[in-house]
Amino acid sequence: MQDTVDIPRPARLYRRIAATALRRRLIPKRREAVLPERTLIAEHPGISSTTAAQYTRLLGGEAYDGQHRQSLASVLVHTAGFPLQMALMGRPDFPLPLLGLVHLHNRVEHRRPIPPDVPLHVTVTARHLAAHRRGTQVEIVVDITPVADSQAGETATSGSVPAEPAWTGVSTYLCRGLHLLDAEGGTGSPGSGPGKSASGAGGHAAGGSRADTRLELPPKTALWHFSAGAGRDYASVSGDFNPIHLSSAVAKAFGMPAAILHGMYAAGMALEGREPEHAGHSWEVTFAS
Repeated sequence: MQDTVDIPRPARLYRRIAATALRRRLIPKRREAVLPERTLIAEHPGISSTTAAQYTRLLGGEAYDGQHRQSLASVLVHTAGFPLQMALMGRPDFPLPLLGLVHLHNRVEHRRPIPPDVPLHVTVTARHLAAHRRGTQVEIVVDITPVADSQAGETATSGSVPAEPAWTGVSTYLCRGLHLLDAEGGTGSPGSGPGKSASGAGGHAAGGSRADTRLELPPKTALWHFSAGAGRDYASVSGDFNPIHLSSAVAKAFGMPAAILHGMYAAGMALEGREPEHAGHSWEVTFAS
């Protein structure tokens, strides 16, 4: 099933989802381990040049091969699809509560440059609901293409127009403590999907095993210091006002020691100055679970 919707405003969506979460707590209802067979489709007005400049300043604006990029950075493209992700995960038929979800893993295929100030065609779907050693995980797939490319693909008769989206992101999220599936009887098993490998979410260190507790760390290439307001700094650019990144009190209510840094902020820092302007590229990032 496909639903065409308007891009929601994240701050307003968080308020609605918080109210829904409160009602569910007051009137408990059994959650079914079934993902909705639904794809959300929306047209995003595009990332403005002003927002792109704010993002560059936030991350330090490193150059690639001596030149600052003119097209949008991968993480900035991600922010265009994130409100639609939230809209899907905040629906009543979605099996996991949106508030408190932990970002485990992200995999991105950035196939073609996406310029600022260009309307975007965005689709979002959920897949691979699976058991995880700490709860239940799910993948959210986002495809983003400039509207002009999307329309050309629908009308073209030759193979000159790329059939693939310009940008595809697969985000893996974990709901801690909610075990909708068991290792044998569910649609997945603990560690299935991105979490099963050494580089995947919740995996073991490279070369390690359950019996081998040695931790092999990659060489350190950067050390960043973030201010106490880092969550709000990133939210002001990305539009993602998830309270677990803004408030230690809220983060502690969801079992975290304090407000946590937004994972995509860290991913953007790692990618800054390393993304080619025109060539297609891919990247992955894993966060501790």
